[in-house]
Amino acid sequence: MKKIVGFVLMLCAVLSSTSCNKTKSYTERLEAEQDAIERLMDAEGIVVLDEYPADGVFKENEFVKLDNDVYLNVIDPGNGDRISEGVRQNVICRFEARIFMSDTVTIDGFGSEYLPVTMTVTPYYEYGMIQATAVQDGSASSGLEMYVSEGLASGFYHVGDSATVKLIVPFKVSSQMLRQMYEPVYFTRVRYIFEK
Repeated sequence: MKKIVGFVLMLCAVLSSTSCNKTKSYTERLEAEQDAIERLMDAEGIVVLDEYPADGVFKENEFVKLDNDVYLNVIDPGNGDRISEGVRQNVICRFEARIFMSDTVTIDGFGSEYLPVTMTVTPYYEYGMIQATAVQDGSASSGLEMYVSEGLASGFYHVGDSATVKLIVPFKVSSQMLRQMYEPVYFTRVRYIFEK
């Protein structure tokens, strides 16, 4: 009897260790991300609109899904100044963000200990593409540069200078580090200021 119990315990240990080592496929990671986004939306009471509101006005919990799968809510569209297609613009950006899939990590980029992130944004509206990179100017780093991505810049399809938005960014359009971690980000507040 002791041999049987010992064998069963050893078999359970082997099975649990081999199942823990199983690497998820990309498709499984996308499905897990979609499940996490749906849980976030349920918890936050988020409603996804079928199309961008004609008047450009969103309720607090209304988002629209963009072509790159980023979810956008416009809090304030800004002052009307827009980035021209193909033109590089430095944008000072502050944000609050929450990594929410495997663990909840909250970052408050509006906090006084954080410097704003400056990113260079080049939109190609005709092709539905926005390039965004962190500007490295030799000044002190806040560590928030790792969030700069196409996803963070996706608001520029619809807003301009001095705008405030909320975004849910899937890992496929996030920064390289977050793509490697397969972590989507919920930006609960993003403020864009064009550098003059």
